Amino acid sequence: MSGRSNKNGNQKVEKKRDHLIFLICLLFAASFWLLIKLSDNYSVSYRMKIKYSHQPAGKLITALNDSTATVHFKSNGYNILDLMLHGSLDSLKVDLRQCDIKKDADGQYFINTANLRESTAQQLGVGDRDIEFSKPKLSFSMERLHKKKMKVSALLDLTFKSQFRLYSFKIIPATITVYGPNQIIDTLKGLNTVTIHLENLENSQKVKVNIHNPYPRMLRLLPPQVTVYLDVEKYTERSLQIPVDVSEIHPDIRTFPNTAAVNFNVFIRDYEKIHANQFKLIPNIKNINLRKVKKLRLELISKPKDISNERIVPSEVEFIIVN
Repeated sequence: MSGRSNKNGNQKVEKKRDHLIFLICLLFAASFWLLIKLSDNYSVSYRMKIKYSHQPAGKLITALNDSTATVHFKSNGYNILDLMLHGSLDSLKVDLRQCDIKKDADGQYFINTANLRESTAQQLGVGDRDIEFSKPKLSFSMERLHKKKMKVSALLDLTFKSQFRLYSFKIIPATITVYGPNQIIDTLKGLNTVTIHLENLENSQKVKVNIHNPYPRMLRLLPPQVTVYLDVEKYTERSLQIPVDVSEIHPDIRTFPNTAAVNFNVFIRDYEKIHANQFKLIPNIKNINLRKVKKLRLELISKPKDISNERIVPSEVEFIIVN
């Protein structure tokens, strides 16, 4: 029994070894076949998206009549594989500084594709004689640019750590120059940044942010970015005893009590700037018959601009008519 088991085991090992050798030979054969195929030359055609750069000064391309071009070329398999892996076949890069831009009878601009053979050959790594275009020309619409100074606003989505808040913010530059067709520029009142999202702030921040271009194909923004300075400050709670002002109420009244506490939040840097004479606290008597009520609600009609979250204690006072 033992001899028979060893014999079966050896046969299994030999079969596995034979399979492995066959697999290695197959891989070598496939590799050699692939190398031979990649070394061959092929005629291929690719539809490429046109990407224009360096538009003429003072002008903007507003529409593409020909947004793609089919390019026929010859190359070996190695080069074609490399172009596919690096995305070089996705788009046709056209530098308009190197092109002779013409205008047809319908007012459309165009360039001859024959003038693109050399630059496209360099992009594809082939000879310019090995390239052909399916179209003799590429046409597009182009308009003269107008410019306008425009104010930039910052879109902020901020959260803060406890007892911290935004003291102020500043945008540099506050205005930018917008270039584009008049009919588009005239519809704009201003521009916004993309939204700035920050969390748990306790320190001031300087953020470089893009300006949202509502018509990216029609407008140029200069500069396309601004810097937003966020001034973050700690605040605290303060309370001041403020007299109740009844000098403008007729008939004359006297309140009990004649002062009230105004509690509020104030930034640390502004703490010493806040004084009682900056507040005006009055009883609200609008549409009220003084002879039919016993209490009046207090109202803060004047306060410093640097405070927030005001609370009046007590919120109501009793009174008597003295005249």
